[in-house]
Amino acid sequence: MWSGDWRRRLGLRIDPASARAQVQHVNDGILAISGFSQGLYGGDQIQNLLSPIILLAALAGALSIVCVELTAALADRDAEQLVAAEELRRSELAPQEQIAELAEYYEGKGVSATTARLVAEDLTAADSLAAHLEIEGFDERTTVAGAIVSAVWAGLGFLLGASVPIAISVVVSGEWRDEYAVMAAAIALALTSVVMAKLGQTRIWQTLLRSVFIGLAALGASYLVGSALL
Repeated sequence: MWSGDWRRRLGLRIDPASARAQVQHVNDGILAISGFSQGLYGGDQIQNLLSPIILLAALAGALSIVCVELTAALADRDAEQLVAAEELRRSELAPQEQIAELAEYYEGKGVSATTARLVAEDLTAADSLAAHLEIEGFDERTTVAGAIVSAVWAGLGFLLGASVPIAISVVVSGEWRDEYAVMAAAIALALTSVVMAKLGQTRIWQTLLRSVFIGLAALGASYLVGSALL
């Protein structure tokens, strides 16, 4: 009883879209660094440096993820600020038109004209700017601190996934390293698929089969490209 209640409360606190995105960063780390490491396994001249090279590649990949996520979040924040400034200007110049715009939006959602007008007036009285930002696609206000935290979490997720091929490069040696790397990647992808399905509210088997199949196909492609170049 207590366990089920705890799970229900946890599920309410977790945004499914955010959970899926975070798990996807973990999968990116698994696949990107596993594919990179497989390309190196065929090079006899760098066998003694495999683990440091793979670790540096993982750190570089995580840093890239952080930079990309931070850039995207700050770009969204800039767009949000521009829209907010325009909405404030329009609210000062033509407040009734802003209410009419809100009412029209909710009418388009299937609300009756009378109810839509009442909703628009209530939302305008409570927080006009927030109401208009929502219909413009900005459901949550983006802050610099929030953007940094999200970007760092994305990088840590990538590193978590990359720890799988890093561990294989340290623990396993010899001619079976490729096989163990693929096996470890498949198991890790299966585990993250279950977590993604649970947190992201998707079908477990469908998510698992899709993630593992596509992941192994990507690794196979990486291996073929690496083999052709070495």
